Amino acid sequence: MAATAHLLATIERNRRRLWLLCYRMLGERSEADDVCQEAIARALERAGQQREADPTGWLLRVATRCCLDHLRRQTVRRRITQLVDPLPDAEPPVDTRPDERALLREDLRFAVVVALQRLSPRQRAALILTDVCDRPLAEVAAIVGGNANATKALLHRARAALQRARGEIAGDVPADPALVRAFAEALELGSIDALARLMAEDVWGVVDGGGIVRVASRPTRGRSVVARRFANARRRLGPGVGVRAEVRQLNGEPAIVVRLAPLPTSVIAVIHLVTRAGAVAAVLVDRDPRRLAALGQPLSAAVPS
Repeated sequence: MAATAHLLATIERNRRRLWLLCYRMLGERSEADDVCQEAIARALERAGQQREADPTGWLLRVATRCCLDHLRRQTVRRRITQLVDPLPDAEPPVDTRPDERALLREDLRFAVVVALQRLSPRQRAALILTDVCDRPLAEVAAIVGGNANATKALLHRARAALQRARGEIAGDVPADPALVRAFAEALELGSIDALARLMAEDVWGVVDGGGIVRVASRPTRGRSVVARRFANARRRLGPGVGVRAEVRQLNGEPAIVVRLAPLPTSVIAVIHLVTRAGAVAAVLVDRDPRRLAALGQPLSAAVPS
């Protein structure tokens, strides 16, 4: 009885930590909800197998295995333009230096979680357990499968892959709020020239329609091309239709929730910007209706920027 009570208390202390592990692994809030609950249920069912004085590490292992099992069951391949669910209540990220760990436990920026999804599930698990959860190598090896040397090699490949994925998203931590506000104002004005002036020459952009909204199937590169995409989107709205661009805190940094002006609860896009050296370096546009529905509350309910 005492052991079960101790486990329950440890679960409650670590509930958010377990959920964030699932969110980083899966990139979807609803999937993180489901798998986190599955992990807690599995831990309680197997409470008799827990022998550690502090069950935290054991709980993290159970949650990671649940995530890996979930990812193995998936049959749909991730699209190259696929993004992740935004996180409205994330803490602001901690500024980092290039010589620090590839991924800090505090860093939940949208672009970083997107970059994590570019790794294989085993690479993702090894990296998160090591660099976020501070678990020892032998423990990580037992979870992902393989000996210590194989796991070291897996971690090396994971860090290299993440570095490549993060190369294009390196920028201000968090995104420059003045640039984000200026971008939102240009969107509301419908000024494509103003948007273009805020972008770096080598800016790139991606749009995720969730497989429901028809969008470009590959990233867009270059100021003129990205600006043209915004011009085409504005034209498709039709004459007399405007937008409201609301700056909100998502994943711990400012992002833009775009709504149709006549219908303030109708979210048509969420835009995350990567800013660097006083310009917009990347534009990540989420148009997946399933994700946008969760952000359709009235403006008065928004988190202030």
